Amino acid sequence: MAKNAISSTDLIWLFHERLRESHDYPQSGISIAIVPAPNVGWTVLIDPRQQTKHPVCARRVRAIQKQFREKYALKR
Repeated sequence: MAKNAISSTDLIWLFHERLRESHDYPQSGISIAIVPAPNVGWTVLIDPRQQTKHPVCARRVRAIQKQFREKYALKR
């Protein structure tokens, strides 16, 4: 199945929409970045301090990343 090409900005927006659906999303939000990765196409980076402060949200980001990697590829 072909993956949909998407910009990193749009992908970040999709992450935040999905995260806001959860009851434990931090009121101040969470900072994430999408960067190209050689073997998997792209990966999500989270500020280490926010990972420590919001571990449940960080786990949710990794789970969403797994789902989105099957659907989306970064635009070149």
